[in-house]
Amino acid sequence: MNTLRIGLLLLTLGMLLGCGDDSADKSPPPASTATSALAYVGLFGDNALAVVDVGAGKVLATVPVTAPDGIAITPDGAKVYVSSNDSGSVAVVSTASRRVSATIAVGAQPSGLVATSDGKYVIVAVQGDGEAVIIDTATDAVVARAAVGKAHSAATNPDGTLAFVASQAQDAPGVQGVDVPSATPTKLFPLDAAPRALADVQGKLYATLVGSADVLVLDATSGEKLAAVTTGGSPHDVRPTRDGTAVLTVSQTAGELDFIDPASSTIVARVATGTMPHWIAPSADGRAVYVTNEGDDNLVVIDVATHAVTKTLSVGKAPRKIVVRP
Repeated sequence: MNTLRIGLLLLTLGMLLGCGDDSADKSPPPASTATSALAYVGLFGDNALAVVDVGAGKVLATVPVTAPDGIAITPDGAKVYVSSNDSGSVAVVSTASRRVSATIAVGAQPSGLVATSDGKYVIVAVQGDGEAVIIDTATDAVVARAAVGKAHSAATNPDGTLAFVASQAQDAPGVQGVDVPSATPTKLFPLDAAPRALADVQGKLYATLVGSADVLVLDATSGEKLAAVTTGGSPHDVRPTRDGTAVLTVSQTAGELDFIDPASSTIVARVATGTMPHWIAPSADGRAVYVTNEGDDNLVVIDVATHAVTKTLSVGKAPRKIVVRP
């Protein structure tokens, strides 16, 4: 009898413990850590796309892509598009498998890429053929083309319905508007020099120019020239911080990242980055900015609040374009 009572007591105790609050027994989901910050970097010197764990400070994998020039990532972080300048194609890289899942023929010398804010389309500046090519990301097929002389790079307006394509045509440099997804040309904004990179920020179009130390500021609707911001020389990429309170550009001559106040069109901070800074990518949370240094084979992490370099990572030969997984 004593044995039976002890058994019943143990059984009852086990049932009581099992019927308690389930949340007490469940571990909370793992917190997001710095090691979850993944960047994708085109290594022009290695003919590869590097997958970089920024928090851990190491390259996790490389994906072969010859002459990786332009790069874009879908807003859901599922796919990275990389233009292969020498093959006339765009490689589609699955971020889950870290493999090329598709190859899209676009034309001779594809250069800069940009994804629309809804992730439905990627616009490719195809320099050799003088076209802006629009890719449907659902099918990874080309759906439209527009003639743009010596197309070099592209940006989009906030809702992704209009692309601004940098034309480096020697006789008529400028910014060509292209409707998305129809690829219908809209307005052309003539420029005095060939544009390199573009960014639409709060109705202002920022453009860096070949052979100029200035970042040109245009009205994004009319093309009216509003201001010119003088950098340390040879500005290349230009884009806003996540919260839009500053516009960023890299000066390749000075080897620095410049913070531009969009209200006054003046540089409010300069941060030394390294040799030949090429491209900029804000971190997913907006607290940091990543800059590739093509001449130093590395990328640096810059704190947006303090304007200080907090980390330097070796990533491979001649890193150019960079995007960050959301």
